[in-house]
Amino acid sequence: MSNQKKISIHLNSNKPESFKEFINSIKSTAFNIKDIEVLVSIDKNDVEMIKVIDSINDGNNLIRYIETTLIKSFSDAWKPLNILLQKTSKSVYFVSCVSDDLRFITEGWDKIILSYENFYKDDILRIRCSKYRNEVYKDIWECGYKPDSYSFYTKKWLEIVGRWNPCIGPDTFQECISYYVSNYGELYQRNIVNNIIQFKGEEVSTDLDFKERISRTRIYYKAFFTLMSYKNQKRANEAAYKIITKISEVNNVKTKIITINPYKIYFTNLARRFNFFYYRGSPNHFINTKIKNILFIAWCYMSILDKPIIIIINFLYKNNYLRRIIKDDRKLKQVEAIINRG
Repeated sequence: MSNQKKISIHLNSNKPESFKEFINSIKSTAFNIKDIEVLVSIDKNDVEMIKVIDSINDGNNLIRYIETTLIKSFSDAWKPLNILLQKTSKSVYFVSCVSDDLRFITEGWDKIILSYENFYKDDILRIRCSKYRNEVYKDIWECGYKPDSYSFYTKKWLEIVGRWNPCIGPDTFQECISYYVSNYGELYQRNIVNNIIQFKGEEVSTDLDFKERISRTRIYYKAFFTLMSYKNQKRANEAAYKIITKISEVNNVKTKIITINPYKIYFTNLARRFNFFYYRGSPNHFINTKIKNILFIAWCYMSILDKPIIIIINFLYKNNYLRRIIKDDRKLKQVEAIINRG
């Protein structure tokens, strides 16, 4: 019965085999699979995904799905997630948004998550479980490029916020909210770091070919500034204050909203565009001058340049010039792997 569910996991998927492996990892590691529901958004009339879901369910109610036509490209992937949030079972206490590339590997992870039920009397918290679980964010931009992507939020947290996200990135938007919440002091620290739960497959976009990777890079760049825009930061800050207000009510205290300065956001975003990768956590990136950044910005808004860029990069790679440009060995290996993938 749906009223037995305690943990709700949300995701998009159009990869039947990967989704099957994802579900198998949940089933093989969960202490009590009956406590868990998986809500997945699939493409309209995706027959293969429906077959996989039906075969896994086989009379039980582990997976529920919605079919939509909302996702036209990766830039739309966030849109169905807010619908899934509205479909969450009423009895659920914890909710997480993940990828079908993720694999649960810790035995009894669900029992660990549920051990935090009623941890606070206001039922507002999140459990940090990803590779970035121990990050302390000193700058709002850090929330955009190294969020705790696989946190478990109390449903109360998400009900207060009212959505997963207003743009790409449920993890990044919720991280921004948590960042603003943390500005209110120790009483409002609702991040619990759990170092026991482990996953495989936290890296995203690893299976893309060269052309797809270039397209995805453009989307990520534009999406980053959409997230960091005053409009969406204002939304995150207001959501944080709603959380603060609920905590304050339970604890019989009063707190005024900490406002954010739109001009500071505008000018910070503008200035950092000219050294984007440095401020986005890649200080050794080869795009490290104003001229290179201007050319990168131009490319991001001119997809017609993709083909010549692919030709140029392939030429540099084949003639061993690429390693002269990319000094970071790890980055070089990543680029070479993408090129060799086609």
